[in-house]
Amino acid sequence: MRNLQNFNLWDLRLLKLVKKSVLVVLIVLGFLSCKKEDNILYPQNDRTIQITDKILIDNGERVKDSYFSYQHYDDFLNYLSGSDHFLIVQLKDFKKTHSTDKVVLALRYDIDEDINAAVKLAYRENKHGIRSTYFVLHTANYYGTFDGRSFIRNNDIIYYLKKIQDDYGHEIGFHNDLVTLQLMYGIPPKKYLKDELEYLRGNNLNIVGTTYHGSQYCYIYHYYNAYFWYEYPNNGWNYEYITKGFKTIKIEKDSLPNYNFEYEGGLLDQDYFFADCNFIKGKRWNMSMVDLDTIKPGKKVIILLHPANWD
Repeated sequence: MRNLQNFNLWDLRLLKLVKKSVLVVLIVLGFLSCKKEDNILYPQNDRTIQITDKILIDNGERVKDSYFSYQHYDDFLNYLSGSDHFLIVQLKDFKKTHSTDKVVLALRYDIDEDINAAVKLAYRENKHGIRSTYFVLHTANYYGTFDGRSFIRNNDIIYYLKKIQDDYGHEIGFHNDLVTLQLMYGIPPKKYLKDELEYLRGNNLNIVGTTYHGSQYCYIYHYYNAYFWYEYPNNGWNYEYITKGFKTIKIEKDSLPNYNFEYEGGLLDQDYFFADCNFIKGKRWNMSMVDLDTIKPGKKVIILLHPANWD
């Protein structure tokens, strides 16, 4: 009887130990499943994108959002490239392109603060044979830094933009933050723009288009960077003058042809404009919110995306 009791006691202890071990395993597995965003996913090829011998971009993604992920984006590109419903053009060709049997569609990307994400999107578009337009922001940290008097350009930016243009076949445009330069930093925008275009075009970037950037200062001082252009209409904010503190500053203006610009993105005529900077019922716009197949042939559509939202 004593031996049997000892056996039962040992068996009970062993059972408790097994239960504790199973519980620990389940907790660990549950924790790992909750941390799935730390699992980096890569395309079948090209785990890294080489910009130069010294500059490499990790081409993976951490899936944090079911809509704003490269997987969802890749599905969208696959849908576009496999459809006969669309004629996909770059913005430089948008105005002059018309169709009676297809929807004319242009994909526009305002790079803003994330050049790496822009390269990763450009890579994925290229895999689907899609060509689009990327606007480089000249006040972004990747482009240069402000030393108190002027912006010091980061010359590596050329390699990123050449990768997007030459290797992936996309158009590069100029993302205008010129009124901000004048207002916030006292930099003469006309000379600055002339110098930067000479630099960019001198490095064989084929820049023919521009579009204005919605800087945070635009909402503080109520202006559009598009007000730099005479061609842009007065749409209700401070079109001629901006009040900053006790100063009233007159906005410097010029004309698009003086810089060999063929278009301003905000002045292009389209029937539909969708943008991931807009919110619908509290949710950021994404491609799942519209059925592009319902748009009738002959219509013209621009879709604006910001690479930082997708990485």
